[in-house]
Amino acid sequence: MFEYLIRRLVMMIPVLLGVLFITFLLMFVIPGDPITNMMGQRANDEVIERIRKDLHLDDPWYIQFFNYIGRTLRGDLGQSFVTHRPVAVEILEKLPNTARLAISTMIVASIMGILIGILAAVFHNTWIDRTVMVFALIFISTPVFWFGLILIYIFSITLGWLPISGMGDGSIKYLILPAITLGTRSSAFLARMTRSTMLEVIRQDFIRTARSKGLSQKIVIFKHALKNAMIPIITILGLDFASYLNGSVLTETIFGWPGFGRYVVQAINKRDFQVIAGSVMIGAIIFVVANLLVDLSYGFLDPRIRYD
Repeated sequence: MFEYLIRRLVMMIPVLLGVLFITFLLMFVIPGDPITNMMGQRANDEVIERIRKDLHLDDPWYIQFFNYIGRTLRGDLGQSFVTHRPVAVEILEKLPNTARLAISTMIVASIMGILIGILAAVFHNTWIDRTVMVFALIFISTPVFWFGLILIYIFSITLGWLPISGMGDGSIKYLILPAITLGTRSSAFLARMTRSTMLEVIRQDFIRTARSKGLSQKIVIFKHALKNAMIPIITILGLDFASYLNGSVLTETIFGWPGFGRYVVQAINKRDFQVIAGSVMIGAIIFVVANLLVDLSYGFLDPRIRYD
């Protein structure tokens, strides 16, 4: 496993460089000027040119790219053109907020999705199975922003049970609606995947053998069947968690959540290239690490898997 881990870590380097290279190319292709956005449309041309020169934005894109790589290797993600603060500091301020939302969402999605999927598989081709699959299809097809607004209207405006938006004092009541909004869609995907994989597993010989030994249904389902059905489930959970850590823009915008997703969108709107490049690289690292952890988890779930 150690050699496999080293190979995967080495493979991360060209992936991250490729992502950063494409990001730099796109930033030079898209319209808009960060200096003009920063100074305003009525700014003096000489002042704009001087600032552009001071920030080395008049250098060719490949020079800027290699300069950025050199700074990044030293742990410097640059400085925001808008706030004039270090990008790394701003990202570290936003990521914990998004991490709280992502963890809460995964708790909602995993509990709802796995349990509902198991229920549908155990009662296959019954009214329970059909009802679960209908609701799963509804939640998959429902736009996140619409579902979030409906929850706000019911639980915040009509009933007054939960706050409408923001983080407030950081208590859990501010997390409930965003986590449910984001987690319900994931739980629907997870329920469908759990149902299909559980149906494959419970039809195998070792499950029939476990039942023939007189084991209870609960032990057969949760100890034997679910454990062997976990690989595709873990894959979905790992990739969804990485996606949420990169920021769920719609959910964070609807609920006024000061997270990583809103931060990146604001940087794109203002053409804050340093923030965009730093955020894309952090996001790529999150996805690569999540994929690596998911792959490593396969060996613990199924001892037959080898990393040769």
